[in-house]
Parts: sequence; structure tokens; C-alpha cells
Amino acid sequence: MKTIKAVKSLIAGLTAGVMLCSASAAIPDLNMEVKAASVCSVNTDKTYQMIRGFGGMNLPEWISQGDLTDAQRQKAFGNGADELGLTVLRIYVSDDKNSWSRAVPTAKYAQKMGATVFATPWNPPSSIRQNGTGGARGGKYHLPSNQYSAYVQHLNDYYNYMKNNGVDLYSISIQNEPDYSMDWTAWSSDEATTFLANYGDQLQFRVMSPETFQYTNKDYYTKILNNSKAFANTDVFGTHFYGTLRSQMDFAQLEASGKEIWMTEVYVPNSDADSANRWPEAVKVGVNIHNGLVVGNMSAYTWWYIRRSYGLMTEDGKISKRGYCMAQYSKYVRPGDVRIDVTEQPATDVYVSAYKHSDKQIEIVAVNASDTGYSQQFSVGNRTITDIDRYRTSSNENIAATNDLDHEASTFWAQLPAQSVSTFVISLESDGKDVPSGPDTPKADEPDENGYYFHDTFEGDVSSWEARGSSEILLSGRSPYKDAEALLVQNRESAWNGAQKALNGLTFEAGKEYSFSACVQNLDGADSQNFMLSLQYTLDGETKYDHIAQATAIKGHYVQLANPSYKIPAGASSPVLYIETESGTDNFYIDEVIGAVKGTKIDGPSAVNVTLGDINSDGFINIADLVLCKNVILTAETADAVAKVAADVDKNGQNNAADLVLMQKYLFGIIDTFPAA
Repeated sequence: MKTIKAVKSLIAGLTAGVMLCSASAAIPDLNMEVKAASVCSVNTDKTYQMIRGFGGMNLPEWISQGDLTDAQRQKAFGNGADELGLTVLRIYVSDDKNSWSRAVPTAKYAQKMGATVFATPWNPPSSIRQNGTGGARGGKYHLPSNQYSAYVQHLNDYYNYMKNNGVDLYSISIQNEPDYSMDWTAWSSDEATTFLANYGDQLQFRVMSPETFQYTNKDYYTKILNNSKAFANTDVFGTHFYGTLRSQMDFAQLEASGKEIWMTEVYVPNSDADSANRWPEAVKVGVNIHNGLVVGNMSAYTWWYIRRSYGLMTEDGKISKRGYCMAQYSKYVRPGDVRIDVTEQPATDVYVSAYKHSDKQIEIVAVNASDTGYSQQFSVGNRTITDIDRYRTSSNENIAATNDLDHEASTFWAQLPAQSVSTFVISLESDGKDVPSGPDTPKADEPDENGYYFHDTFEGDVSSWEARGSSEILLSGRSPYKDAEALLVQNRESAWNGAQKALNGLTFEAGKEYSFSACVQNLDGADSQNFMLSLQYTLDGETKYDHIAQATAIKGHYVQLANPSYKIPAGASSPVLYIETESGTDNFYIDEVIGAVKGTKIDGPSAVNVTLGDINSDGFINIADLVLCKNVILTAETADAVAKVAADVDKNGQNNAADLVLMQKYLFGIIDTFPAA
């Protein structure tokens, strides 16, 4: 570590950091104006919104160049040398389900790299929409209110399709740009609010509001805010920034709502062909991001098209100047960082924002959009600086690094060349104050006094369980194991269709052991059913499955699926707990599902022991059982399930004369065991 200088003169301020930024970087002009820039002060204790991330749109369904290549995906979502470090991906909800597979490859890759993936629909399926009245608010199409339920099903189907193909979507919005809909579907602000209020709770995912073309059209958000049901059913608010001035980005009522606001689409300042590398035009990207984060309190910022002639990457897969300006944020301001207070405009057309990564690290991003270079002084108050690394994009630099920037105990000087974006990653002595959690900041769960990380009783709440495949789930009081309700799984089309629950990957870590238990019952259908408690997870970009526990349930009796020491596979991510049957599609019930600390003994129903041939369950096989076997055959429709299973001595799923013959042979000593035993 270098020695901290005790005194710094104005000349030192001018020359601080005039070091070789890269082999090709030119030394900035030293004849800079120095008096116009006031001290830029950071307050690490005053916090604002949590940052979800920075990203872009991938839309192979629309562009002739097709999907990103693996090399381009790595350049977009990797965070190594000359990579963008994107942490958000937006994908398309096609109205044609036959096209859904096209969104999967890049979404899986981005998710593997740790990115948050969300999706946006432009149109409902053609079977449920009608022609619109035209124009920006009339739209090419319109969704009549009597098709809202069908639209819910469409979005849920898309969500489950993506999940079953290894993509765990963070959210889906209900409509792209309903206020500028000449080429897609229009929704009025009243219609959007009504849909969210009356149908939002039927959507199986985090729901994003409609994403307006301009943030100036705040009527969509105001009406949702003023409708308690619509607001409760909206998890994230999304908007686009086209034609939106800095002065129009502030919306105090929404910012105070406690829910994240995402900027989900824009290009700045135009979509001219081959404009991605124009300089200093690209600096406007940095200004727009700054305004969205600081004025609009946005948690995410998403560009339109990752790869395009005006995009973050040009068609040849190289990062553009626009991309490098975004990288000044995306590579260093990471998901979970929290924006903190800083002098925002120390000089004309100089825009500064700051972020807290931990108790020992903050980042400052300074955009100098003026034609004047400044020597800028920064102060971190009463905090002690231990190290500073700077990264800069200018006319002839691309995230060029200068390590170990000179500093005093709590201040430093740095040059901000005209038309440049600079990021300072600053290491500090710890103040013992970690990054505050936002309302949706992922964190590990703490076990309760019983050692339970979660305990799902299904009393008035599905407890984050979802239908798996074609099944449906609902609370039912017909046959609970405990208390008043259980979770009913019905309308299954395949044995794997069941119910599932996404686990918190910060709590249930790969390579560690945990105790799991679930109580299940089949009340209708087969006399016995094999159930499996299993885990779906992602490993090396592929979806994989593992069984935690399995057991056979006798019709009408609950059975416990339990494993007190199940080890989650090493390297697994995105863990999903699920329950299914080995065969058949009968309805079944789930109750008392628990995930706990390794070794935790979890009580459950006593096992129903069935011995083939012992039809009265008295521990002996004798003439009384032969009589009962005949009665079971004659009364198969109404016979007790335990008796039927015990009487099915050939285990072919039927009670018939063949079982009676085998019983006689056993009692006469012709055989000493049943063939199926």
C-alpha cells in the first residue's frame, strides 16, 4: 500500500492521477479549469435505493442476425477484461408459444452468469385479441376484458415454460408501451389498473406494471398507486425513457411506495445506423443512466438491444463507445449495492453519483458532459481511505485503469477530462455499518427455535408453492394432515406434474446438508401411490433433478417424505423443491412441508405397514385372511384401501381370482412366499 500524503497543493491536485492509464492512453490536458468545480462530498450513511443492475434486451425473434453467440454472451454478461458486466437481461414474451424456445439459450447463459432475467409481452395471442382503433393510445390490437383470464393463462404458461427450461424469471410485465401502441396492443391506464386489481393475484410470478413509452405518462402509475388491490398485486414498476427529460424522471409518490422502479428500455440519443461509436455523443448514455438512478431512483437500467448498430455491442460483437459508457456503471456498481448521498453537480454538466458496496467499499461515478476538463476534489467525510482504483472512458480510452490513485486520509483529487466518464472504486477502513437491505434484497433465512428455515402449513396461504407443469393448486379443507387446510394438487396430465417451491439459494447452499420433510396423501384414485420429494437445480447451465425422499402412501392415509441429512449437489444453483408421483395423474394433498437444519428430526404421520396376504393386519396370514381376500374381490369398489393393497398379492394393481389362488397355495404350503414379495 502506498504512503498517504499529508499535504496536497493545488499543483498536486492538477497532476494527481496523470499516470499512464493504459499503453495506448493519452495524457489528459493539464491546462484544466480548476476553480469551477466545488468539493464533491460523499455521505456513506445517507442511503437511497438498492441497485438491481444494468442490462439490455435480447430479441432474436425480431432481428435477422439471430441470437447472440456464446462469445457475445460472455462479452455481455462476463465481468472480466473488455467485458460489459451486465447483470440484467430482458426477453420477449411472444404471442406465439411455438417461438418461446428462441429466448431460452441466452436467458440460461445470462442466468448462469448471475444476471436477473425478466420478460415483456407486446401482444396477447391472436385467438384472444381484437383489432385496436389505431394511433398511439388506440393500438394495433386490444385485449377485451372477457379475455383477461385467458391472458393470465398465457403469461403463466410462458413463465412455467421458461422455468421448466431452466430459466427462473424474476418478473413479467403485463404490457410493453401501452401508451405508444401503433404496432402492438394498447391498454388504457384504467384497463391496466383493473387487470392488475382483479387478476394480478392469479399470476404466478412477480408482476411488473405496464412499461410506458415515456415516463411522462404517469397516469398509468398514479392509478395503480391509488388502487390498493392493483398496487398490492404489482411487485415492480417499469418504464421507458424515450422522450423523457431529466425534470420528468422524478415521481416522489412512486419512489416512496417501497417498491422498485426499473428503467426497462431506451436508446440514447438516437437509433441512427452505426451510431454506437460516435463520440462525444456516447457520453449522453452516461448522463441518462445517472439521471435515471439519481433523479428517478431507478433500481435497474436496461438498454434496447444488446447487439445492434446503435447498441452496447456492434453487430461484430465488439463493445461500442455507448457500451463502454454503460460499463462504467455495470462493471463496478453491482447488484445489491445501495446508492448513497454525494454532491451531485459540483460543476456545470458534471454529474456525480455514489454507491455503497460494503462497509469497506464504495464506488463513485462521475460523468463530465461538458467541453471543459476539471480537477475535481472528492471527500468521504470522516471515513478513512485505504485505496482507490480509477477506470475511465473518454475519446481515446475504454474503461482504462489507473490503480492506486493518490489520496489523503479522507479526500483525493482526480482529473475529469472533458466528455468523459470516470469510475472510482474506493476502499475504506470499516465503519462496522454494512449495506442496508432493500425491500427485496436477497438474504439468507435464519432458523427458528425448532431449527426450521421454513414451515409451510397451508393455513390460508399457499406459502410460495406453485403448480408444476399442467397441474393446478389450491387450498382445501377436505383432508388436511394438521389443522384446517392442506394444498390440493389437481388436474395433472403427467406424473411429474405436481407442486413446487423455489428455495432461497442463500439459505440452502450447494454442497451443504439439510433436513427436509413433507406429508402427502392420495385420497382419490389408486389404492397406493409412490410419492417423491425432489430437487430441481441448475448446474453448468443445465437443469438437473435429484430425489430427496420417497415413500408409498396408501389411499386415505398420509405418508411422510423425509430426509434429515440431504446434501444439495455441489455447484447447484436455483434450487426448487417439488413433489410428484412415480406414475398416474390422480389428485393428491400436501401438508406440513419443512426445511430445517441438518439432523433436525421432524415429526410426521406413522407409517402404514402393509404385509402381502395379512389382510386384517393382525400379524398372521391364515384362513381369516383368505375369507377377507374373497370379500375384497367381491366388494372392490368399497373395500378398505389397506385391505385391498394387502390382498393384491401379485401386485398387479387389481384384486381378482389370481390373488385368491395364490392365497390358497400359500396356506396349503405349496408356496412359501408371494411372487411379488
